[in-house]
This record gives sequence, C-alpha cells and structure tokens, in this order.
Amino acid sequence: MEIDRTKSEELIIELNYTDEIIDERDEESPFNSKKMFDLLPETVVDKRTLQMVEIHDLFRAFDQTMTDVGSARLFHSLVNPSESIELIHAKHDSFCELAGNDRLREAIVEYLSLYKEGEKDLFRFLNAHLPPLFLYENLAQVKKTVTNLQEALNKIPLTETVYLDSLIKNIKSLKFSKVPELLSGQVYRTFEGLKTKKEKKFFTPGLRFRPSRISTGGILPFLPVMFFGFAWYFQLLEPAIAKSFFLLTAWLGLPGVMYACLFKPYFDWETAALPLRMEIINSDQFASAIEAVAAIDELLSFIVYCEKMEYPTCIPDITNDPIHSFIAEDLRNPIISKKSGDFVPNDVNLDGSRLTFVTGPNSGGKTTYCKTIAQNQILGQIGAPVAARNAKINMADRITYQAPAFDTLNDTEGRFGTELKETRDIFFSTSAKSLVVLDEIAEGTTSHEKLSLSLDIMNGFYTIGGNTVMVTHSFELVEKFEKENKGQYLQVEFNGRKPTHRLKQGISKESHALRVARKIGFAPEDVAHYLEEQEKLHAALLESGPQEKSAPQCKRRAAKYA
Repeated sequence: MEIDRTKSEELIIELNYTDEIIDERDEESPFNSKKMFDLLPETVVDKRTLQMVEIHDLFRAFDQTMTDVGSARLFHSLVNPSESIELIHAKHDSFCELAGNDRLREAIVEYLSLYKEGEKDLFRFLNAHLPPLFLYENLAQVKKTVTNLQEALNKIPLTETVYLDSLIKNIKSLKFSKVPELLSGQVYRTFEGLKTKKEKKFFTPGLRFRPSRISTGGILPFLPVMFFGFAWYFQLLEPAIAKSFFLLTAWLGLPGVMYACLFKPYFDWETAALPLRMEIINSDQFASAIEAVAAIDELLSFIVYCEKMEYPTCIPDITNDPIHSFIAEDLRNPIISKKSGDFVPNDVNLDGSRLTFVTGPNSGGKTTYCKTIAQNQILGQIGAPVAARNAKINMADRITYQAPAFDTLNDTEGRFGTELKETRDIFFSTSAKSLVVLDEIAEGTTSHEKLSLSLDIMNGFYTIGGNTVMVTHSFELVEKFEKENKGQYLQVEFNGRKPTHRLKQGISKESHALRVARKIGFAPEDVAHYLEEQEKLHAALLESGPQEKSAPQCKRRAAKYA
C-alpha cells in the first residue's frame, strides 16, 4: 500500500515551528488547521460544506493524536475523505488488530512518544525556522530523532494486517535512503552539491562539513598561543622570550573565537545546512516515513477516541453500492456530545427514501440532526469510528450542505439569485451516490414562487436518486410529496411546549414562533410592556415643559450662525 507523497509534503510544509503560540490543540502545538484548510484542494466535500458542518470543531473534538504530524494527517483526512473502500476496510482491520493486541499498542505508543521528543527540532530544521547560531545543537537532535525512528522499530512486534504492516515497512525504508548517512556520516560540500563519503570520488574537490563549532579553522589561531604558553610554563625557552611571544600571539585567539562562534555557523548554514535540508525534504523515503508515522498516530487516535467517549461509538459497516444510504442507531453529534453528556441521540434511516423532509420549529434540533449525519458520514469515510451504537454507511461521491446565505455587497443577484446559483451547482454535481443537505431553498421570493420552484428542484433530486435531506418550514411543500408517496417526513417531537430534540414521523404544521419569541424576550407582551414604558416616559417629558438651553450652549450657537 503506497503512501500519498502529496500528503507527506503538505505535512512537512504545514508543521511550521516558530516561536509564536498557535491556539489549536494546545499552546505548544505548531499545527494551524485554518491555514492548512485554505491550502487543501476540494475533493468529496467542498469548502463551504466543510465550514457549515464545523470541520474545525469536529477536528478538535475528535483529535486524540500524540504527534503534530498525526494531528495534521487527521485534519487532512477529515477535509479530504477517502474515495477508496479498500483503504477504509484496511484501516478497519488494523484498528481491530491494534485495539485487541496490548503488546503491539504499547510498542506503538512508546515509538510515537520517542518520535515526539524530537519532532519540534526536526520540523524547525526542515522549515528553516531556527537561528544559524543554534544550528549544531538542532542538527544533533535531528540526527537523534531519525536514528530513533529506525532503532525503535525493532521493539514493535510483527503485524498481521496489510495497512499497519505497510506503514512500518515505509518507516524501515528510510535506512535505504541518503538521509541517515547525510546526518550521521561524512558529508562534503562540492561544486555538484552535497556528497556522502561513498558518493565523493577521490579526485573530486570538496570541503568536509563538520557539524560542530570545534574545527581546524577555530583551533589553528590558538596553536602559537598554546605553544608559547606551554614553553613559558615548562621553561622550555627563556622565560622572558616565551612570555613576550605568548603575549604577542594571545590576540590571535580572538579570530578563532569569532570564527567558531559566528562565522562558521553562518557559513555552514548557507553552504551545508540549507542544502542538507532540501536533500531530506526531497527524499521519497523520508516523506514516506513521516507520513507513515502520521498514519500510525491517526489510527491509534481512533482507539483512544472510542475509549474516552462516554457515549457509544462503533466502526461502521462501510459499503460502496451505486446508491447512497445511511443507517445508524442512537446517532450522536460528535462535537456537542463531547461538551454535553445529555445530548439526545436519534435513529437515522436514509435507505431508499431518496428525499427526507425535516420540519418543526427553530431550536428544535433540525439543523443539529442534519449536521450530525454529515459529520458522521465524513468520519465513516476516513475509516474512523462514528458516534453511534450501530451504523451502516455507504460511500458518498459528494457530501454537500447548503444553508441560507446573507446578502453582501458582492451579491449582484441578491439573496434569491445567490442561493439559487448555489443550489444549481449542487444539483448539477449530484449523483445517486451523493449526500445532500438543504436548509431551505429558494428564499427571497414570494411564497407561491418559492413553493413552485422548490417542488421542481426537489423532484429533480428525487429523480437523481441520491440521499437529499431538506430542512423546511413549508409544510405545504412536504404535503405535496406526501400525496405522491415520495420520500420520508420527519418532525421535531415535543413534550408539552418543550422540544425533546428527537425526530419522529410526521409533518409539523406549527411554527412555535410564539414559544421562540417568549424564549428570547420578544413576544407580544414584551413589546406591549416596552411601549407602555415609552408612553409614560413621553408623557413625563411633556409635563416638564420645554427645557431651556444653557447659556454657554446658546452662545456657541449664536457665534456659529453670526
């Protein structure tokens, strides 16, 4: 199983180690998911949908990785869900092996912990984010990290699953590259670039790179000083002569100190360190090794996530049928459930219905229900566990979420035209294997035109045959589809006047607008009370009569108009 080289390069680019504090996983983490989000291309899920389903919050809620490359790999997977069911099944097999083999898991944890110790220095060097004066200390740590990557593998027992075995083999392949020798062996600067001892021919001119401040250039200026000092101390020469020459040559030590502390680090940085950095980054074996470390950490984080969650999680049964389906028992929102233990789960059955209409008042849980489906579809499609007791999810070729947009000065078509163009783009990119969520459509026009246009659009989605979930307050629209026996119809369940946040069969014809208005303090009685207070205030002002302006104010106005 090959590692995607593009992903590996993105991990190296994204892990920029600086002295700035980035508020992501913790204060010391250099990984910036928002920056990576802007750089990644769109695949199964478009960028607008990812923002609507709160992908950054989903990442933070799900992330249990130990390393920063693992964290970057997990976010990359969430933004770009896999389209390969073979890869997902391979991940599932390795997940089960790692979860059921304590010895293997302990070795993996120890390995990742060892790598984590030097990860910060490794990526500071790869991203050239360190002062040249600290070059040698950083290189020593990079050498140690790369060496540990190889040696620690010997403690990991043999694996039986293809995915995990291929990752470990990719790390082992690092020893067949130039990287270990460039970091540990003799390296020469030549006119053709850096050469190892094996590559450099005998007659090829080259200057050896010594990753240390102690070198011939720094020692030579001290030799006369040391010679005359030795002769003076042991009286090998006339003391007066030896002392005089010692004092005369003592100043030569200053250039040696300057060379070792300032000139040599900057010279080595430009002529050796930066070329060495490029050699490492351009190494296919190194990129594959780092990507393998990230993938192992991502896999381990799936297990840790399941163990830490107080609610049921499961590895879903992933299928790859021509028509999309999504079935789950006690499905939860992975973001809200982590923050609140009293989240109300829902059973979901999107199998063969094509259209699912969700009706009910605001604050009843309709949007959360739809986001929960989209979020768990993404999790299932990266080979991760989902927040449900049981689940069966079909691969989706497109995951799309449309929500009402707000007018801006750039919307030349107005709200109606802008949203309609977005619906058009979704419609023409949808297939029978797609999952589409629509939170109202055709807004910004008359109710009659909205009903007519929505009817045509939803009939079109029904004909395509994928899974389309629509949130709407238009019960008239849903009733028309009910008469034709198209789709399924869900409504928010109520216990008295309060929503239970469960969905049940049926069509809601009550908006519960008054309940929402009372909740936010803008019901008719609130308006009446406010107006009553304003009338009293107005009457009091009239009774007090006109207020005389102060003399200074009158003088200023008189001067203004003079």
